[in-house]
Amino acid sequence: MLLPHSLYIITGANKGFGRVIAETIANQAKVKTSIVLVGRNMNQLQSVQLKQENVSCHYIGNANLESATDAEKTVIDQLDDLLKSWQEKDIAPVTRAILVNNAGSTGDLSKKVGDYNATEIQDYVNLNIASYISIVTGFIRLFKKGIVDMTIVNISSLLAVQAFPNWALYATGKSARDMLLKVVAVEDPSIRTLSYAPGPLDNQMQQQVRETLADPEQKKLYSKMAAEGNLVKMEDSALKLYKLLEKNEFESGSHIDFYDI
Repeated sequence: MLLPHSLYIITGANKGFGRVIAETIANQAKVKTSIVLVGRNMNQLQSVQLKQENVSCHYIGNANLESATDAEKTVIDQLDDLLKSWQEKDIAPVTRAILVNNAGSTGDLSKKVGDYNATEIQDYVNLNIASYISIVTGFIRLFKKGIVDMTIVNISSLLAVQAFPNWALYATGKSARDMLLKVVAVEDPSIRTLSYAPGPLDNQMQQQVRETLADPEQKKLYSKMAAEGNLVKMEDSALKLYKLLEKNEFESGSHIDFYDI
């Protein structure tokens, strides 16, 4: 019988919520756990030091998510090389693999649908949808051959299920990502999938939203939440996500919001 060995792959892990997710997993891990941090900046990734017992940290830097092929070459192929190196070193086989897709962008929040140009639309789709599909596809391909429990997580948003002005690109991307995981769940019930909306986080991205969002009502709401300390702490949301994954009783393919738990 194989001893438990959990592998977490986290994209957008060099800062913000992705980094906090990694730190939370490391602090909570009770079995042998390997965490692979994926990001564009290797120096920032390597500043994340997870030194807890039974936890090892690995890095895939210089990740390029500008297209599906770039994502495959700079993320999936690098992950494949890492797994092969573990086999050669006789490291304990992975028994559970969890992909956490956190990387993404908001798009220009000063614009409405009629304001976008073709270039920014294509760039947004490449970064937030095409590369995401490529990573999900590659992850399944890497682990479907072995006896590994697979879970795929999309860091989603309320905007995936509810429309608000000035969020067209972001909402389209999030809803597309949600739907991909619903399809995976019905295609292969052995693969667990979850779209998790972490709530309005108290982080740099939320500050950027308050500074650039053109819709006055939303800007007023977010500014009020920030001033009154009502934004969600990243640590609280990451812990809820970790507990969801550990309990593993959610409906596969579902969209779960921080406030629903």
